[in-house]
Amino acid sequence: MMYSVIIPVFNEEENVMPLYKELKEVLSNLSKEFEIIFIDDGSTDDSLSKLLSMIEQGEKNFQVIQFRKRFGKSSALTAGFQNAKGEIIITLDGDGQDDPHNIPLLIKELNDYDVVCGWRYKRKDSFFLKKIPSIIYNFLNRKLNCIKIHDSNCTLRVYRREAVKDIILLTGDHRYLPAILQHRGFNVTEVKVNHRPRLKGKSKYGLRRIFVGFADLFTVRFLHTQAYRPMRFFFKMGILSTIIALGLGIYLLVMKYAYSQNMNIGLLLLTILVGLGGVQFFIMGLLAELIVHRRISETNLYSIKKIYNYEKK
Repeated sequence: MMYSVIIPVFNEEENVMPLYKELKEVLSNLSKEFEIIFIDDGSTDDSLSKLLSMIEQGEKNFQVIQFRKRFGKSSALTAGFQNAKGEIIITLDGDGQDDPHNIPLLIKELNDYDVVCGWRYKRKDSFFLKKIPSIIYNFLNRKLNCIKIHDSNCTLRVYRREAVKDIILLTGDHRYLPAILQHRGFNVTEVKVNHRPRLKGKSKYGLRRIFVGFADLFTVRFLHTQAYRPMRFFFKMGILSTIIALGLGIYLLVMKYAYSQNMNIGLLLLTILVGLGGVQFFIMGLLAELIVHRRISETNLYSIKKIYNYEKK
């Protein structure tokens, strides 16, 4: 059995070397063949040169995938999944906050599951910027996607190869990978893991990511419940709008001809708008069905500049 470790990196020049040495020590103790894959996601510091220096030193079972520019963590993980050779795939962040010593515990739990997620139950991050949004997001994620995971944004995870070998993650999908895999029929669980404070470098997390993350949450919910039959959703909305428009129209006619009241112009305009909205929902549903039934493009959402390893420098 072989383990493949995938680590997305963006501007972590101070962390990649210590992380690699620590990770190599942990994996060596597992007495299994392994490979470590770093994905340089368009770093502008010396992260890439630090990684390449390890190849120059003769480090084997070590690979660096260099993106042409920054494409994001979801694309980096997708590239890692597509290039990994191991039967067991492990992911973690490149900032050193994910403790590699948790990996044996996650692998052990994999005996009964397809995916094992880390749960940073004592998270060492900013309370207002990270912890509070994370609590709210994970609560909504559990409710909307019916998944019993407390920390869906923890990158420290272990997968069976068949769970992720063919997956293509759109921007931001890495946060919802446990829910996506559960919707595909894989068994997902979680294990409490040690989380460490960031010692070097700067966090890439900002306020924009909070709003984007919550927007993606509802998108994932819609895609996994309505993606293959979007007309069903739009048809329901269209029927609802049509019923409301008919009800308002009947009300206006009754008030005018039964009670001889003047037509309420504002209510009449509302009736027309709601009716037109119903027609638009039907049209949107038909267009969505046409899009869904088109063949999905297989073009990757990232571009690799070069792959480095000991054999191909």
